[in-house]
Amino acid sequence: MIRFINPQQYATYTPPANPQAHAVYQYVEPFIEKGSRALISNVDTEVWLAQIDDILLPVTKNIAQYENSYVCSLYTHYISYCKEEMNIVGIGGLKYLFAPLLGLLGWMAKRAQMNKVVILNNFMLSTNLYVPISKMQYQELVWAAQKQFPGFLIAFRSINEDYNATALADLISLGGHKIASRRVYLLKSENIRSCAKKLLRKDENTKQAKNYCWANASLADVPDINQFYEALYLKKYSRLNPQFTQLFYRHILQNALFQVRMLRQGAKNRGVCGLFVHGGGATAPIFGYASNSTTQDALYRVLSLWGWEMIQDKEPLNINFSSGVSLFKRARGAVGRTEYTVLFYNHLSIGRRWFWKWFTGFINRVALPIMIWKRY
Repeated sequence: MIRFINPQQYATYTPPANPQAHAVYQYVEPFIEKGSRALISNVDTEVWLAQIDDILLPVTKNIAQYENSYVCSLYTHYISYCKEEMNIVGIGGLKYLFAPLLGLLGWMAKRAQMNKVVILNNFMLSTNLYVPISKMQYQELVWAAQKQFPGFLIAFRSINEDYNATALADLISLGGHKIASRRVYLLKSENIRSCAKKLLRKDENTKQAKNYCWANASLADVPDINQFYEALYLKKYSRLNPQFTQLFYRHILQNALFQVRMLRQGAKNRGVCGLFVHGGGATAPIFGYASNSTTQDALYRVLSLWGWEMIQDKEPLNINFSSGVSLFKRARGAVGRTEYTVLFYNHLSIGRRWFWKWFTGFINRVALPIMIWKRY
């Protein structure tokens, strides 16, 4: 059974009686009742639910909203980020060639209604995690979505070629088209060899030497969580990352899908690691530390021990370190894999189908080899 629940139906809808469905239902509640921008200030989206038998998935629906974070905007992911990176890296005189080309590409993307998209299983985080869904369930879900949202691109974000290999193959066989989104780093115990183990033990020794310890986050820690995340992800990296509000942090502290821990030194908070744990996987979309810290404090190294600690505890989780800081992660045993967004666009107009066929080909055949070569 496939059912879509719109914002008006949410209050009277009764979810399936299981922990997964209850946690997802509770997660989307404030997004529907207060609006997405109350929780993520640069995400303007309409949040729905999709029920597949006894499984519940969050769904986002957009028409344009070109200023959104990449978690809801394909335009931001592929166009705005590229413009930002071009300015940051600095390409000298080549910018006079690439800037007009990127401007033309952005114009084409808007003409093709790039952001008129419904994203299934979208938690509005940097990395979505998936519960097991059969090929038949995916088929029924895609058909129902195309009927429910005519004229909308249908998408699944955050599908990597390792942990989600079966889902990727199933979706492609059903008519989906994969488009590379980024390189992510996955941690598996069999890939942690002697050199990596040596570095991880050194990080663990540093944690002990500096008297760092983990403590479960409470509501009193929310201002520090906000400050630490903003210092790293918004000020150091990009304001195109999701801009979580303090309401969002208070909300996830009470949701079963999240485990938020503070790194403390004595009574002082020095960093935060907020894990999203779902469908047999774990990733850390909430991560950061004090902006006045130094390399000697080793806060990034110690905070990044979360995956190693989970493997040591022998928890059966697929550890996803997301993207960025590739040298650091590979040195500690993580392996790079391509993450894709799977698109369903065969039901769209001829012009939009042409754009997506051309654009996916360009990203997969030109941009992806560069990402792998540069080891992003």
